[in-house]
Amino acid sequence: MKRSFVSMLVCVAGLLVLQSPASAGWPSETRLTRDVTKYWKKTWPDQELTHVTKKTDCEKAKLEDAAYKKKTGKSRMLRACLVKADAFVARGYRFFIYRDSYVYYVAHKLKNVQLGELEKAWKAGGVPAPSPDEAARLLREFAEKDLGASDVQITIQEMGRPRPYGDFYRITLVADIAYKKDGKQTKKDKVLSTLQSDGTEWKPAPGLVF
Repeated sequence: MKRSFVSMLVCVAGLLVLQSPASAGWPSETRLTRDVTKYWKKTWPDQELTHVTKKTDCEKAKLEDAAYKKKTGKSRMLRACLVKADAFVARGYRFFIYRDSYVYYVAHKLKNVQLGELEKAWKAGGVPAPSPDEAARLLREFAEKDLGASDVQITIQEMGRPRPYGDFYRITLVADIAYKKDGKQTKKDKVLSTLQSDGTEWKPAPGLVF
């Protein structure tokens, strides 16, 4: 009886050792997040990775040995573990989401990340409206730099609400403007202008100012 019990334990232990990472649910989401974050900071230091969602467990795969090819000029494939994941990158008030990115492990060490299809999503609430002073400053800078005007005066009368518009957020405002150009004074009241943001900062929308 004792021998049978010991044999059973040995068999179970052997099965555990022989289990593939995939069947064991490897890697954990915590491990995956830690590894991808470290890789991301080294590879794309200008991007802020905020979240990693694990989509699949480890699957058997092949990965070209880039270091070997660079050194010898020859191609060599490595046995790898492929995990699919979504990577969320914060950019101002929006997320850049790389869906179904390929994360490759070799000998349980992250070796490579191949970015998946890019999806852009706004954060909850979208882009906050600029203050009236900021809006006036943007219009004033536009008049000075793009129109070559001087003595620019901007008075914001009304501001709408920010709204999504394609790949941007836009806001329309009403302003009284006055400026001098080529020695001629120009004054306009209640002029519509539009500002837009890609999620980072507000700028005058091309062709929709003054």
